[in-house]
Amino acid sequence: MIPGMPNIPDLPAGPGGIVQEGLNSLISFGGAFAIGLIFGDRWGIFNEFGIPVLLADNVTSVEFQNTANVANAPLEKGTFTSYNKVQDPYTATVQMTKGSGGTLERGAFIAQLEALSRSTLLFNVLTPEYVHRNAAITGFGYRRLPNEGNRIIVANIELKEVREVRVQYEQEDVANPEDANTTDAGEVENEPGESILSQGARAAGEIATGLRDKGLEFLDAVESALGDIEVQF
Repeated sequence: MIPGMPNIPDLPAGPGGIVQEGLNSLISFGGAFAIGLIFGDRWGIFNEFGIPVLLADNVTSVEFQNTANVANAPLEKGTFTSYNKVQDPYTATVQMTKGSGGTLERGAFIAQLEALSRSTLLFNVLTPEYVHRNAAITGFGYRRLPNEGNRIIVANIELKEVREVRVQYEQEDVANPEDANTTDAGEVENEPGESILSQGARAAGEIATGLRDKGLEFLDAVESALGDIEVQF
């Protein structure tokens, strides 16, 4: 509980908690403020070192969307309950134009878009007020219209947030393999059961084998009794 504020649980400090998300927001805000003091107002897509990754002439627009999903479950009497909230990765669309430099530079701009959209690199979407971090380019498109100048490339770059996790591996050294800790591998499906026909055939075979053994024992007993009678005569 928070001291001095009864009935309020502790704020979660892990990923997705208010404390962690607040720290991330502060870093993004402070980063944009520091870049603005040094370089002035900057717009566009930058790498982790603050270097623009696309040689565009202008950034004409930036669209940003951040959503979350709330899980609901139906209850009696036409009502429902909400029990979880999961953050979706943010998406951003950055529109850039390229018209200077002739055919060579415009072609290089398109080649850059092709290469970056197929890479796994992460970038930052920078505006004068805020830095949206850790986004991958998931697609792009461009148009060239007569009323906008057919030599001007208007490109829309789609980005989506990426949250990486670290995989932790553990190695256990034991003298005997039997001393190793067991690991729960989850539920294991049962093997398909034996069919009724197979069960009937197997039962019939067991009965026939039993009758044969009993018959052989009976014949041995009769033969032994006859032998004893011959000896008495």
